[in-house]
Amino acid sequence: MKKILLTSLLAVFAVSGAQAANYFVGGSASLSLDDTHKNTIEVSPEIGWYYNENWDFGLNMDLGYARSDADNGLWGYGIGGFARYKVAQFGDFKLLLKGSVGAAFATVTSNVDAIDGETTAALAASIAPMVTYDVSESLTLYANLNFLGVSASYMFENDTLGIGNDWAFNAGVDSSNVFNTGDFKVGFLYNF
Repeated sequence: MKKILLTSLLAVFAVSGAQAANYFVGGSASLSLDDTHKNTIEVSPEIGWYYNENWDFGLNMDLGYARSDADNGLWGYGIGGFARYKVAQFGDFKLLLKGSVGAAFATVTSNVDAIDGETTAALAASIAPMVTYDVSESLTLYANLNFLGVSASYMFENDTLGIGNDWAFNAGVDSSNVFNTGDFKVGFLYNF
């Protein structure tokens, strides 16, 4: 029964996609390195739908690893949804605003047994600009400019890690070392 239902859903998705030709898949990646072993790598696959020439909607997943020092690190993962609005277009270049909401989790890896394997959870929302370039009808390159955005998150309590229920807000421009920050993500979309 499950196979029949799954096959039916895939057939409906394929037919509607073939008729509308307005779906996309892709993703982005970021890398941050510094001299004190505080390194971060993140990949974010996504799937979505072009509603019209100004709006698109989708789902994304975030997977990453951050090393805070020689003994501690964090495996991060999360899922969320997004909406993008086209603000301006200059030929094949577009400036968009991307609004995102989602849930994020991080699991500690440590030499300290008391905190090794502990997991934190948060809910987050953000609005940030992004730039796209249409290489062809099927391929779009983009850059998320998260360092220019605004965000809010709510962290859930974890007594073992000394984290309390807390809100965090971030707004403003951070242009220091733009090309070496996890907030600058480059990616691609394959358009159907």
